[in-house]
Amino acid sequence: MVKVFVNNREKEGKILRDVIEGEPYIEGSNIVIVKGVKKEVKRSRKYKITTTKGMMIVAITEDSKVVDFWDRNYKKFINKNVRWRGIADVAFGPITIDLEMSNKPQRVKKWDVILSISGFDRNEGHLVFIKRDTTEIYGIENPKIGILIGGKRVLSRLTPEDKILSIEPLRESREIVDYLTTRDLDVELEEGWKIWTYCEGKLEGPPQAVEHVLALVEGGYLEIGQHTNTFVADCRLKGLEIEGENIEERFRGAITVRNTGDGVGKVYIYREGRTSTPSHTVVGRITGGMELVDFSDEGVITVNLKPERLNVLGMTQAEASQVFSRYGIEHRREGDKEDDAIVVEQIPEYTLEVLESKEVTTKGLSPDKILFIEIFDDKAPRTAWYFRKTTGLTIRRIGKLKVYFKVGDMVIFERNERYARGLLPENTPSDRVEGGYIGVTNMVRKLKGYIGVRFSPNEKYGPTGETFEATNIVGRVVKNLEVLKRAKVGDEVYIFEVRS
Repeated sequence: MVKVFVNNREKEGKILRDVIEGEPYIEGSNIVIVKGVKKEVKRSRKYKITTTKGMMIVAITEDSKVVDFWDRNYKKFINKNVRWRGIADVAFGPITIDLEMSNKPQRVKKWDVILSISGFDRNEGHLVFIKRDTTEIYGIENPKIGILIGGKRVLSRLTPEDKILSIEPLRESREIVDYLTTRDLDVELEEGWKIWTYCEGKLEGPPQAVEHVLALVEGGYLEIGQHTNTFVADCRLKGLEIEGENIEERFRGAITVRNTGDGVGKVYIYREGRTSTPSHTVVGRITGGMELVDFSDEGVITVNLKPERLNVLGMTQAEASQVFSRYGIEHRREGDKEDDAIVVEQIPEYTLEVLESKEVTTKGLSPDKILFIEIFDDKAPRTAWYFRKTTGLTIRRIGKLKVYFKVGDMVIFERNERYARGLLPENTPSDRVEGGYIGVTNMVRKLKGYIGVRFSPNEKYGPTGETFEATNIVGRVVKNLEVLKRAKVGDEVYIFEVRS
């Protein structure tokens, strides 16, 4: 038996399986073992420059006399104002730069950071941030010291009234960690190892964005779909729009949601601090187990984020009452109030709003009035994603669709034109579509995105009335097809996804 520390608690055992028993851990997720740590001192390669408008970070990328001068004299730029602010650059100074001058034009790129001597006067030395590519730089040969990697938004806001408040070198020493990331529970232990099976955190940002994260990690894990030295990201909800609020500095351990751009909807955890940006909403922080974030570049991480999600859609009224009673929240039932009725609506919907108001109202519906479906993720992944976004099943246990058209044995639901743009043909039928199967019109037809169901088999047309090549089969009704037979145009049909 050897002594190790598991999630900061001392335990004894021979193999990893022995000591993680009883710890928060989802089978198959990553475990990080830190075997030892040593410190290495090295020359600083990053500088934090704090201005009256905020913080910027410069990464030193060159090895030259100009960089040597910067390392010895960077403090001379403290308390220096913005000397000029143009279309191509922003400069702080002046200071005296005693370097060899050159009248040869220098080529620099956007976000380069350079030292410059104006008018070939060594007393007119400046720290210059480049905002666009140019060749009109004179005064010093090879003037570049590095690039701006943080604070580009701050740079755009600077005016001649602003100045540098401080300049600090970052990472003058670093820890060299001997670690192992594993899913093998038969690893033999050695004395003193530190082991982490999960990370925990606290969410306290805007209610909608927090709910987005709670829905993502409801299964108790984070899936690493992207990683850099700066962050890991879970991309499973990429594409879902989120309000842009709480634009704060992205500190180490910060949990954020991307609210604009190609990565909208992705959830990030930061390994290193970064300045604020309008494209990221800060929703919380990791409070323990950052080692799993630091040393996991793939796979899944067991997570325990607080508060518990208090969205009870898909539960029975009785189950919802039990959840809310644990938090002293008053629960009012509407619609079908019976214990076995399924909750299909909740007000307020978001966890943080429920905790603040201390009261909640749920609308119940008899289980025989809900459409139970199966979605074919493996056969039609793009269409499944569209279907979930359109119905709300991406972050809710109960979705809904509004009846758009009904004729004969076919019912068609309203579409989402914005989400339908990428509906390439997949899982198209070849000779026959059985009754109860769910189809989506693909990009072969102009009116892509409509969702439909037929009640009986058809050997020529799909569930939306389109030919087979224009039809993606995305799932099937497994229970209560009669709900659709009774539905009228304009009705909302509630949907429960049955998962294997």
